[in-house]
Amino acid sequence: MNNTLHKNLSLIKDEFKLNYHKKTGIYQLVNLINNNTYVGSSVDLNRRFTEYLNPLYLSRNLKKGNSAIINALFKYGYTNFGIRILETIEFEPNQSKSERKSIILTKEQCFLDLIKPEYNINKTAGSNFGRIYSDDVRIKMSLAKIGKVGNKKGAILSEESRALFREKSGMASSITMLNENREVLSVFNSIQIASEITGISRNRISRCARGIRNKIVEKGNIYIFEYTKKE
Repeated sequence: MNNTLHKNLSLIKDEFKLNYHKKTGIYQLVNLINNNTYVGSSVDLNRRFTEYLNPLYLSRNLKKGNSAIINALFKYGYTNFGIRILETIEFEPNQSKSERKSIILTKEQCFLDLIKPEYNINKTAGSNFGRIYSDDVRIKMSLAKIGKVGNKKGAILSEESRALFREKSGMASSITMLNENREVLSVFNSIQIASEITGISRNRISRCARGIRNKIVEKGNIYIFEYTKKE
């Protein structure tokens, strides 16, 4: 692990461009006030750093859904954050894109498990579990799936068919996603949307919500789905 902490993000832009342009690696953002951290990865560390220094880029991402690290950057400011490059990664010329992605995520997961960063909502590298998306993003993610082959072989459902299917099957009921400690991770407007965002099949989510199974194990993590209780 590289222990060099570059303090004050607003003063190190030129240094970062010189040393990390188009370099792949794992990084750690550090709050200099409370020592809370965030661990991430990028195929171009300098580009990712530049994105963090762009308030408009951060604002657009925050509109998509909750982000603890972006909220912290806005709250404390760039002068109160530092960055540490935990590891740079070099690939073999013949390695495929998927192989490279697997290497990056494996190394990122090692640092997530080791450091246990406070600002990482998602504790699994490459996963979006736990992020609470805005309604607009959920709708766009749902619409993006329209026209793709569904769970039934050869079935391509129109939006009207999908809406009718949700209505008749009870999928329009709001679903709450919890972790094994019963902490709320996210709330979805329907089983369909929960399935599309998490990648877990509708059937598994439905069986869990109806109490047929008490939990779902996905990539080593435990999740619980329940119909959202009405106030």
